[in-house]
Amino acid sequence: MANKATKKGSKVYVCSTAQNSDLILSAFAALTWVQVGKVGNIGDFGADSAMNSYNTLDEPVTQKQKGTANAGDPQIEVASIATDAGQVILRMFGDPLNQDNMAIKIERNDGGAGFTNTIFYSRGVVSGPLYPGGGSDDFELERYTIGLNQLPLRVNPAVIP
Repeated sequence: MANKATKKGSKVYVCSTAQNSDLILSAFAALTWVQVGKVGNIGDFGADSAMNSYNTLDEPVTQKQKGTANAGDPQIEVASIATDAGQVILRMFGDPLNQDNMAIKIERNDGGAGFTNTIFYSRGVVSGPLYPGGGSDDFELERYTIGLNQLPLRVNPAVIP
């Protein structure tokens, strides 16, 4: 299995049905997914736990433990297409009056010949679109922040039967 060095060829999918509670892997896989077109950037996501520390009089070093995990707030940036079905779903969930969680699927292009790709599933609230400024040669972009409310579930590459 080859490990490619870039994100080129990765894909982002969203589900138009609100998902307001944690899902297991089979429930994510059973959803109807719509690909988001013209994605230029996928932000950071994953378990980032707070580090709690406390000094005690009987220990020579600070005692540490993991606290609450933040699943991330990835920013999805797209070249704006008004009629792209995936972007329409992002805009719908991004409406400030919409407090529902949107399911998201990120598929890397890392499987190589004979293998599936790595897939991440999660869900969260959507903020956006934010319309970045720019110059005369810049694309019209939209940026969405996905406030993840569930730690991403990872599906590693597997041999294609």
